[in-house]
Amino acid sequence: MNRNRKKKNRKKETGAVVSLLLASSLAFGGCGTAVTSASFVNTESASTESTGETSADNAAATSESTASENAMESASDINFDLELTESTIDTEFTDREKSGSYKVSEAVKITLNKTTATVSGSGAKADGSTITITEEGVYIVSGTLEDGQIIVDASDSDKVQIVLDGVHINCETNAAIYVREADKVFITLAENSSNTLGGGNEYTQIDDNTVDGVIFSKSDLVCNGTGSLTIEADYKHGIVSKDDLVITGGTYKITAADNGITAKDQLKILDGSFDIDVANSAVKAKNADNAELGNIYIAGGIFTIEAEQDGFHATGSIVVDDGTITVNSGDDGFHADLDTVIHGGTILVEKSNEGLEGKRVVVNGGDITVNASDDGINAANSGDDGANAANSGDGGVNAANSGDDGANATNPGANAAGSGDDDSNAASSNNDSSAAVNSGDDSSISGAADGKEPPQMPPDTENGSDMQPSQDFDPENAPSGGNAPQNFDPGNAPSDGDAPQMMQGGPGGGGNSELYIKITGGTLTVSADGDGLDSNGGLLVTGGTTIVYGPTSDGDSALDYDGSAIVSGGILAAIGSAGMVESFDEASTQPVITYYCTETQSADTTITLTDSDGSALFTVTPEKAYASIVLTCPEMKLDATYTLAAGTDNEEITLTDIITTAGTRSVKTMSDPEGGKMPNNSDNKGTPPSKPSDTAE
Repeated sequence: MNRNRKKKNRKKETGAVVSLLLASSLAFGGCGTAVTSASFVNTESASTESTGETSADNAAATSESTASENAMESASDINFDLELTESTIDTEFTDREKSGSYKVSEAVKITLNKTTATVSGSGAKADGSTITITEEGVYIVSGTLEDGQIIVDASDSDKVQIVLDGVHINCETNAAIYVREADKVFITLAENSSNTLGGGNEYTQIDDNTVDGVIFSKSDLVCNGTGSLTIEADYKHGIVSKDDLVITGGTYKITAADNGITAKDQLKILDGSFDIDVANSAVKAKNADNAELGNIYIAGGIFTIEAEQDGFHATGSIVVDDGTITVNSGDDGFHADLDTVIHGGTILVEKSNEGLEGKRVVVNGGDITVNASDDGINAANSGDDGANAANSGDGGVNAANSGDDGANATNPGANAAGSGDDDSNAASSNNDSSAAVNSGDDSSISGAADGKEPPQMPPDTENGSDMQPSQDFDPENAPSGGNAPQNFDPGNAPSDGDAPQMMQGGPGGGGNSELYIKITGGTLTVSADGDGLDSNGGLLVTGGTTIVYGPTSDGDSALDYDGSAIVSGGILAAIGSAGMVESFDEASTQPVITYYCTETQSADTTITLTDSDGSALFTVTPEKAYASIVLTCPEMKLDATYTLAAGTDNEEITLTDIITTAGTRSVKTMSDPEGGKMPNNSDNKGTPPSKPSDTAE
């Protein structure tokens, strides 16, 4: 290939080893039951069924559960039941799409002879090295074209099936297979066949269409069969459909100078094996005209992805039902402008800037591991003004602009649309101007990133008085209408569970009611250098097993949200630095421990929670240093006493509140090695450390 890109041998980044200890003989014993098939059933209601309690008892338990749910809903400013756009995604596959079958006896035979071709039958003709199919039917193609192409130019009601049976086509100036018009085209990989398609590094336009893929279709396109196909796209994309693209089988090896597999309305994959190495996004759906389209649906398949931008990118939504997916990406592992929803499968994001991103990110099942240099999971509105200008350490407001390929401006030059986007007014890929916020600037400058006028600074006066605080301003007694409550003393945070005003709802305050991260099942392991779980709206955990290894820096946190954070079931351990700790809200119905370590604990030091009988309920050995732990699991009960061992710390904790804070957090955090200590008076949201004493140590 002319790109001369060498596949990198990356060291596999893995999360820490997690050991969830099950009680040996109890169906619901211990926090570790979340890995069982019955993992997300509330233990109290489950025991009601197994012990034969009366219907009155059952009714009382049901009433209590309903009351808890209603309490959570009324206490939350987030609509966690907001209808997801996945409802608009077509998840069905037709029998013909799946089968890839054909009758050899009824097919037209096309034989390629390096510079010419012969056609046996009607419906197609050869003109030198160009073969044109004009009628509905099945066409079996074999042989080699050194520089030529197959064109489908049939009626808009015709269905054409092209069977590749040992085909090698190179087209230096255009697509190797070009579907100009048809109702639907099937490209079938014949059993045991090996096929190769490629081209040059520049295309010449031959009609009104801007062809930019080795396989390019203006109509619905289906790829099926059991053979193999290698695509080398030196110009732009590997496979392109300007309508729907469906893949139900086959083995694909795709290298591309731009995107690997791309569709306009929707991209659906049922099965197949995919080895994709690209300079932009590996699997992409983009529709600039309809926000409910541009969707990706993965029902199965095996994916090995190396992408310099996103592994999966959708301007609509991404839904994963199953599959084995490994992603190494320069930007996001999975990015959807609308929703990213995972129901199952085995997903490993070995490397990413952000692992899973969408307006709403929902994990209902699967085995998911995410490694991220910024946020592990990010719920953000892609249309937020200025949101893509934020620094990578900026609490998750780095949502890409809708339709912008690799548009997270956390990466220099990433505001440029992909070079292969037909409708892109792409800025230069080296343009850093979209990063409207300086490094370390927590403010969002609205409008600048999407062509709007940036906000203006307050009017300047000769003496600059408009930019100065009043002479009577007392920083210790800020007005009540400001960010800090009146007379707020950071050294004496309230102990009633209500965080001071400046900490409510996370750094953004209030959040967007339409944005959230929701975890209802599955096993999720996140290792992030930025925020672990970062929602610009709410966070809801009702089931599953979630282990978050957050940052070692104090500018981010394992959990970060702007609205409500509620837990009602499942296991969650959020482990990280202590500078910006956030826990759950008191509207939660499952107890939570927020623990501050007396000192930073070294990597590979085990965390264990045991009950009053000495039985280990939970244990984990983080591979990163940590100074705080947020822990919840179904077996934790109010008024019960537990022992939490974390490295050199060992503390008895009685759960007196739904959110119980314990430990003695040191001001000496990972980035402040000279600080002092704070008493155990922090609130449930993880307020900053107490103000150190004026007395020198």
